Amino acid sequence: MLIILLGASGSGKTTIEKILETSGIHRLRSHTTRPRKPGEAEDAYYFVKKEEFKKTDIVESVLYKSNFFGLSRSEVKIAENKDCIITLDWNGAQQIKRLFPFAVTIYLDCPLYQLEKRLPPEFDSEKRKKMLEQIANDSKCEDDCDYIVGNYDNQLDEALARIMQIYREHNNPA
Repeated sequence: MLIILLGASGSGKTTIEKILETSGIHRLRSHTTRPRKPGEAEDAYYFVKKEEFKKTDIVESVLYKSNFFGLSRSEVKIAENKDCIITLDWNGAQQIKRLFPFAVTIYLDCPLYQLEKRLPPEFDSEKRKKMLEQIANDSKCEDDCDYIVGNYDNQLDEALARIMQIYREHNNPA
């Protein structure tokens, strides 16, 4: 099974992905040409040079802030025999669903006022405005996902329980 998490910035995708990874669901790693950030885990991505990225059999990719991010075919194939999770944007999710129709998309819903509260306090008004525009853009895919799960303030456990319910339903179809 392959779970693809989608949602606006601040909706809890990374938090939920990490928790599910600790429960035994394998986290797929994307390749990226950007350098590793200070303090970032070595296994957050496959950090590669642009030349190596171009040689990799990438099935989903995006250019973001002058760096490539992409998921390799070999990485996605892991999900054919192992339960996996990955966080992608809508375009990436569509690319993966076309090639691997067994993937399940889950949109993490969160009210805008809560997402605004979750923005880093050091963001100036211009950066906040850009993030809010991105949040509005990210939310356009919500109705096209297989499932919508609310991840509201102080309800992370409920969101995780619902995702685990979806996971069990797909692993043990009636």
